[in-house]
Amino acid sequence: MSRALVVIIAFLVQAASASAAEIEKVRVFAGDEHARIIVLNSDKITGMETRSSPATSTAPARATLLLPGASMGKTVQPRIPIGKAGIKQIQIVQVGDGLQFTIELDEARSLTASKIGHSAILLDLLPLNGKPDETLPTADHIEAWLSGVSLSRMANDTPRDRKLIIVDAGHGGFDHGAIGTQGTREADIALEISRRTAKLLESRLDVDVIMTRDRDIFVPLRDRAALANRENADLFLSIHANAAPNNYAKGIETYSLASASDANAARVAARENAMAKGWSDKSDPVLGRLLAAGTDRLSRELAFEVQRAVVDDLREVYPDADVVDLGTKTALFYVLVSTRMPAILFEASFLSNSEDERRLRTPHFQQTTANAIVDAVETWLDRQSGQ
Repeated sequence: MSRALVVIIAFLVQAASASAAEIEKVRVFAGDEHARIIVLNSDKITGMETRSSPATSTAPARATLLLPGASMGKTVQPRIPIGKAGIKQIQIVQVGDGLQFTIELDEARSLTASKIGHSAILLDLLPLNGKPDETLPTADHIEAWLSGVSLSRMANDTPRDRKLIIVDAGHGGFDHGAIGTQGTREADIALEISRRTAKLLESRLDVDVIMTRDRDIFVPLRDRAALANRENADLFLSIHANAAPNNYAKGIETYSLASASDANAARVAARENAMAKGWSDKSDPVLGRLLAAGTDRLSRELAFEVQRAVVDDLREVYPDADVVDLGTKTALFYVLVSTRMPAILFEASFLSNSEDERRLRTPHFQQTTANAIVDAVETWLDRQSGQ
C-alpha cells in the first residue's frame, strides 16, 4: 500500500471519528408501565436498530438499541439506574464504531425508536400488548418542546384563549434575601416590583397572571417552579434585587438559563439558590439542557428585551443618575432550571450600593421598572405571534 494511500485512509478515519454524533443526555419519562426515553445527540444518527429479548435463566429481559457511528459524550454515564416503569437500568457500551444501549427490564417489552427534532431519538417501551400511558408527553409534545414550545405533561390539557404569565417575587417570609446598607430587604423590593408588574400585565396586555406570592410569606423554590409547570404557563418572570460583597458594584442585569457566564453570575446564582436545600448545579454537568431545550433561545431573547427596556426607561427618567447596564447573563438558577417554559430572572439593582438602594426604595423607580418589564414582554409576545 502506497504511503499516499495510507495518509488518505488515516485522514478519512480521523474525519469520520471527528464528525461522529455524541450522546449528550438520556432522559426518562416514566408512567405506570409505559416509559418514553429521549436520547439527545450532538448530531443526527442514521441506521439505528432495535431488538427485544425475554428473560432467560441467566439474563433478565432486555431491549437493545444500536446507534452506528455514535460515541458517548463525557457527561453520559455508562450505567443509568432507573427503577421505574419496569425498567431496572440502562447500560451504554461502545461496540465497534457505534453505541449499544442495553435496557434491562422486569419483563419482556416492545421497543420502538423514532427520530425527533433535529437530532434526538425517542424510545418507547411498552409491555407486550400494553397501552400507551396518556399522562406521558406525546411525541408531538416533545417535538414542540424541543422546538421552543412549553411542554405539557398531560395529553388532555385544553388550550387557553389567553397567555398565562407567572410573576415570581423572589424570597419572602423568613427568607429576606439580601439586606441593603439601610436595612432594605430584597424580599420587600422584589414583592413591590412584582405586584406592580403583575397589575400592569393584566391591565395592559391580554394575559392572565399568577403570582408565586402576593404577600410576605416564604415559598420554597421548588413550589414556585412546580406552580408554573402545573399551570403550563407560557412565561416565567422571577424578580429580585442584587447584592455584592462590596459597596461599589451597581447596575441592572437579566439572566436566562445556561452555565454561569462569569464568576459574578455564578456568585449571584449561588446566593439566589441558597434556599434550594440539597440541590446543586454540580449534580448534573448538563443540568437543564433538556428542560431548556428549545426554550433557551426564547428566554435569551426575552432577557435582552427586558434588559434593554428597563435600562433605557430608567436612563430617560433619571438622566443625571448613573444607571449601569450590566447586560444579559446566564446562570443555573434553580427556578430557571426547573421550569418548562421561557423563563428569566431579573436583578433590579444592588442593595449593597447606597445609590442603587436609595432608588430601589422609591415607588417611582419601582413603577418605572415594572412598566419597562411589561413593555418588553409585550414586544416579545408580539414577536412570537408574528412568527
